Amino acid sequence: MPICTTCTTFMPHLYTVYSSAYNTRLEQCPTCRAFADPYVEHDTLTLLIDLILLKRGVYRHLLYNRGARPRRAIDSKNRSDVETDAEEGRSRELSRWALVIRLGLTLVFVDAFIRWSYLNADHPPYISSPWTLQTIDMFAKTYIGCLAETIAFHGGVMISCYLLQNLLLAMRETLQLYLGLGQDVASKQRSSAIRKEFRFSLIPLSLFYSSLTKLFLLFLLTIWRPSRSSSKLDPEAAFQSTPHWAISASAQKALSLLDYLDDDRLDRGWIVRNVLGGMSAGFGLRVILDSHPIFTTIIIVIGWATKTVVARFVGDWIGGNQIAEIWMAYSIP
Repeated sequence: MPICTTCTTFMPHLYTVYSSAYNTRLEQCPTCRAFADPYVEHDTLTLLIDLILLKRGVYRHLLYNRGARPRRAIDSKNRSDVETDAEEGRSRELSRWALVIRLGLTLVFVDAFIRWSYLNADHPPYISSPWTLQTIDMFAKTYIGCLAETIAFHGGVMISCYLLQNLLLAMRETLQLYLGLGQDVASKQRSSAIRKEFRFSLIPLSLFYSSLTKLFLLFLLTIWRPSRSSSKLDPEAAFQSTPHWAISASAQKALSLLDYLDDDRLDRGWIVRNVLGGMSAGFGLRVILDSHPIFTTIIIVIGWATKTVVARFVGDWIGGNQIAEIWMAYSIP
C-alpha cells in the first residue's frame, strides 16, 4: 500500500485519474494535509537530482509508491477483473527484484569503470584504440571484482538487517511485557506504517539509490582528476609578497592548514567513496528501517567488513601485489 512521502501515513491512492491519463488530481494526506506524493508529477531528471541530494521524499516515492494504482473516476472494469491486493503485492515484489538486478548491473558497471580508470591512472597515453585484449580482460576482471564486492556488501547488510529487526522486536516485546514501557500512539502508528511495508527487496534497492551520489562525484573526479604534480603552496613565499601590516599569526596558521588539502595528502576519491558513500547508505537504510542512526551505522560497518574480506581475495585474483594493494586501498574504508 502506498504511503505519504511526508508523514508515512498509509494512503489508499496517491492520485485520481479522470477521463484521460493527463487529467489527474493529487490526493491530500488526511494526517499532515500535504499532497500524499508530489513526485507523481515530476519527471525522471527531477527524481535523479533529488536522489543525488538525498531527499527523503524521493526515496519513499521510489521505494513504496512507484507503480501504485491510481483511483479512477471513470472505471469501466468489473469488480472481478480488478487485481486483488495480494496479487498486486506479489507482482510489485517481483518487479522490484527485477529492478534491483537491472539497476545493480548498471551501477556496478559504472563503479567498475571508475575503479578501472584509477587502476590504470599511470598508464601511458594510448596511440590508437584503448580497448585492446589486455584492456578488455582487465576491465572484465574489474567488473567481476566489483560485482563480488557489491554482492558481499549487500549480503552483509541484509543479514545484519534481519538480525537487527528480530533483536529490536524481541527487545520491544520484552520492555512492553515486563516494564510496561511503550510508545505513544502517534509514534507507534508512524513506525508501523514503515515496518509493515518492509521487504528485503527494499534493502538493495535503497543501497543502489544511495550510491548514485557517490558514483556521481567519483565519476566527476575520474574526468577531472587532480594533478599530482601541481606546485604546492609555500607559506614563506606567500608571506614575502604580503604586506607587513597584513601578516598575523592566525593567517600563518591558516596558510599552513592549506597544505593538508594538497592532492598528495588528501585522497578525495577515498573520502567520497567511504565517508560520503557510508553516510548516504545509512540514510537510505533509515528510510526503510525507521531506526536509530546508531543501528544503521552498525549495519553499514558490518557490510564494510564483509566487503573487505571479499576484496582481499579479489585483489589477489585481479593482478599482482601492486594491483592488489591499490585495490585494497580503494576498497577498505
